[in-house]
This record gives sequence, C-alpha cells and structure tokens, in this order.
Amino acid sequence: MDKFVRDFLYANGIKDSFIKDSEIVNSVDELASRAFVDGEQEARLDAHRALYAINLAHLSTPWTRSPVNVNHPVIAAIKYRIEQQWELSERAKYTATLESLPSVEDFPEWVKEHVASHHSNELHPIFKYLRDEASLDQMREFFVQETPLEMLFGDILAFMLPGVYGSIKVEFVKNYWDEVGHAVDARVHRNMRGDLMNFLGIPVDDYVTNHEFLVVEELELINMYLSLATNRARLTELIGTMLATELMIPGRFEYQIAGWKRLGLTDTQLAYHLEHVTVDAEHALDWLYHVVMPILRQDATVMKDIVFGVNRRLDTAARVSDRLYDHIRNIAPNRKVA
Repeated sequence: MDKFVRDFLYANGIKDSFIKDSEIVNSVDELASRAFVDGEQEARLDAHRALYAINLAHLSTPWTRSPVNVNHPVIAAIKYRIEQQWELSERAKYTATLESLPSVEDFPEWVKEHVASHHSNELHPIFKYLRDEASLDQMREFFVQETPLEMLFGDILAFMLPGVYGSIKVEFVKNYWDEVGHAVDARVHRNMRGDLMNFLGIPVDDYVTNHEFLVVEELELINMYLSLATNRARLTELIGTMLATELMIPGRFEYQIAGWKRLGLTDTQLAYHLEHVTVDAEHALDWLYHVVMPILRQDATVMKDIVFGVNRRLDTAARVSDRLYDHIRNIAPNRKVA
C-alpha cells in the first residue's frame, strides 16, 4: 500500500474514473484490519508508512515536487479508512478509563499526576540510559528517530489555529510564536534542531525523503499528530495530546541534555534542547489553564476526548520508548564527538 500511495500521489494524468475501482478500497480495508485488529507487524508498518506519505503530502508546497493528487478521492478514501480502523482499535483500549474521570475542577491536579506517573515520561529506563551510558551513535540514533514530530511540531500547531478565537487562540499563538523563534530565523525551533542535525551529520530533510529508517512506533506517533491535525472533528483530542506533550517534554529533555554533555556537546550545540526545558514547562501550565480548562468549563462532556488524546499520547510514547530502548542498545557503541 505504501508504494501504491507514493506512486499515486505524484502521478500525472490520473483520471477521476479511477475512483470507481473498488479493489483499492477493499485492499485498504483488508490491510487496516490486519494492522489494527489482528496486530500484524508487517501490515501495521505498511499502513503507517502509507498514512505518513499522505499526511506529509498535506504539508507540501507547489514550488517543490508537489503531490498533485493529494486531494484525489482515492487518497482521501485510503486516509479515511486507515484512520477509522486505527481509531476504533485505539478507543477500545480506553473504554473503562473514559468512564471514570474527575470533575472539571479536579481535572488539573488529576492530569498532572496522571502524566507524571506514566511509564513514558522520564521514569522510563531509556532516559537514564541516554544520560549515563549511551554512546554517540546510540544518542544519534535516538535523536534521528525522534525527528519527524520535532521537525513538524510547528506545522501541527498551525493546523490548530483556524476557527478558534479568544483566549484559546491567544494561547495557541503564544505557543506558535515560541515555536517560530519570535520571528528570528536562527531561533526557529526546527532550524535550531537542524543545526544540531548538521553537526551530527544527519540530512535535515531525511524524515521527508526517506521514511524506511523510522521504526513503526515513531511512524505511529507522528501519524497520530498529523492525522488529528488534518481532521477538524478530532481537534479536541489533539488538544489533549498536546497537553500531555507539554507536560512530559521538559523532564525527558533534561536527561538527554546530560547525556549529550557527557559526550562533549556544548550549550551552543544543545540550544534546541535547552530551549525546550524552559519554554515547555511554561507552555504546559498555560495550555492546561488557558486552553483545556476554558473548554471543559464550556462543555464538560468533551473531557472524554481530551483524556483520550492524553492517554493515546502517553501510551504511544511508551511504545516508542520501549522500542527505542531495545533498538539503540543493539547499536555498536563507541564513536566520540570530534
């Protein structure tokens, strides 16, 4: 499916009559069932690679190699059917959890404790390993795998801006303003990350031009964000996902900073990481009190969607951490910083 999607996105001369061919739709349904119902690893990887290609195509520009068929009904059907089956399988995991939620006024303390105690945050053994033991090649591989979400975070925020107004939009824009470095190009977060990628010899556009190096859990993570961002009906869930992100990032980054410094990197080279330790701690509380709480006070019924987003982010991050903990320890150590 991944190859079909990539070929179709960039093919010239696709005719509308092609949408009458039900074989593609049937094959997508079969793939999604194997991936998300049966849990077949190969099918899961193929489905997420195809979905990643479609999601990235929604970020393309006409002055680069444009995916001319990104809005074709066939692509829309593939995206919709993969995402629908994926969401059904995810929601089934949280049926009991979503029936036992706090009151609106108790939500801030509940969610802070919920995130702080989760397996995916700095409690996970991978972060102590990065801090205390990982070689340069192992740290580099962890950094490479995390690239898609980190490089596309500003784009995800931008998708959230239209149609939202008042204090909620103000908070979105404040977050986005930090993401784009207060309009100073060198301080734009993706550019700061790109500087470290250049230092480490990592192609800055590798996450776009070459998806095969990404483990399926990382594809799942970035697709979760991009699929929610490109589906307006899922905005509340994405707000929950972003809340979990902001609450958990600073602690994780502190361990990585210590690990990089152990290997000889300087504050200048680690500017991207250092920025997130301070900025995201503030963002987390602002997102909670100026975005989530006003929404819950307006409509408490959406707490289920917000908590679903929180839980998906936490558990997906845990699967990423579990996989990368095994993955990077299988990389032979021992290059040092030049």
